[in-house]
Amino acid sequence: HTIVTAGRFVYPKNFSSLISAWALVAKKHSDWILEIWGDGNQRLLLQDLINELELANNVFLKGYTYQVQEEMAKASGFVLSSTFEGFGLVITEAMSCGLPVVSYACPCGPKDIISEGVDGFLVPVNDEQGLADRICRLIENEEMRKAMGKAARLKAEQYRIEKIIPMWMDLFNQLLKEKREK
Repeated sequence: HTIVTAGRFVYPKNFSSLISAWALVAKKHSDWILEIWGDGNQRLLLQDLINELELANNVFLKGYTYQVQEEMAKASGFVLSSTFEGFGLVITEAMSCGLPVVSYACPCGPKDIISEGVDGFLVPVNDEQGLADRICRLIENEEMRKAMGKAARLKAEQYRIEKIIPMWMDLFNQLLKEKREK
């Protein structure tokens, strides 16, 4: 009964929005918890928000870990609340652990990785009600959660280094070929 996330405790990661959304989740599913792995300059602000929303039994700032994938593997889902991501490596890490992902659809990153309704859900940025609704859907439908987790694990395979390196090599070779032909 655990959903996880991970990242630096900084403004673009938008953990305050996630905590506010979790307040809505906790009203329906008080037996589920949110673990936030990481650290940063917003730790005190986030802990204050957890206390203010009376979520001390539901939301936990877990600190930094070198074993983030091991912690993810213990969970039932992953959530990303960023307002901006480049690629979103943490998404593929979560997917490789078989976790369905609920994420804000920031301008790039998550929507380039997540297939809506297949291996995760995308929600407009800062739509806390929408984020809470999608998390609740995962919580309430174990069969769907497991199917999405299997699809997520398959999706993550395409990002394995053994598959990516040959693509980069092909690109570099093509660029070199084009340069030589000029």
